[in-house]
Amino acid sequence: MFELVYELLLMLGGIALIVIGLAIREQGTGSRILNVVVGLGFFCYGFYLMFLAPVGSRYTIFFYAFILPILLIVRTVKARKEAKDQAAAHQFAAQGHPGQPVQGWSAPEGQPGPYGQAPQGHPAPQGHPAPQGHPAPQGYPAQPGQPVPQGQYGHPQGQYGHPQGQPGHPTN
Repeated sequence: MFELVYELLLMLGGIALIVIGLAIREQGTGSRILNVVVGLGFFCYGFYLMFLAPVGSRYTIFFYAFILPILLIVRTVKARKEAKDQAAAHQFAAQGHPGQPVQGWSAPEGQPGPYGQAPQGHPAPQGHPAPQGHPAPQGYPAQPGQPVPQGQYGHPQGQYGHPQGQPGHPTN
């Protein structure tokens, strides 16, 4: 009875290694060949013991022989995970920064382009100038489409070119 389990495990381990070696392409060619060769060896040995060995023949059961298929399967799973992680990293790097199209590509129609530009396929919005006698709020341009004046270190300037105060930071 115990010999039957051993022989079946040899054959099943061999089949698993053959399938993994042929089906999973994320591992290297050498690893795939190793999986198939070891799988064929396990399957053939199990088949020999089960069907071709003389009845009543004695053989030694090596349980540590099952460590090799387990190690090969674990290595294959790790290689597949690493390949997926690399593919995800390449895809993430190719996407660029959110809100900006990848160099050489424009934003899809109706989607916002780079900062400060109108969406592709739509005209720029026409704003209304500030009413006469009323200046634009601090930090905003008087006319739409004009850049906001920048002060020292990139902070927006207030009205008439004076730095805009930040909470907790006095202006000179």
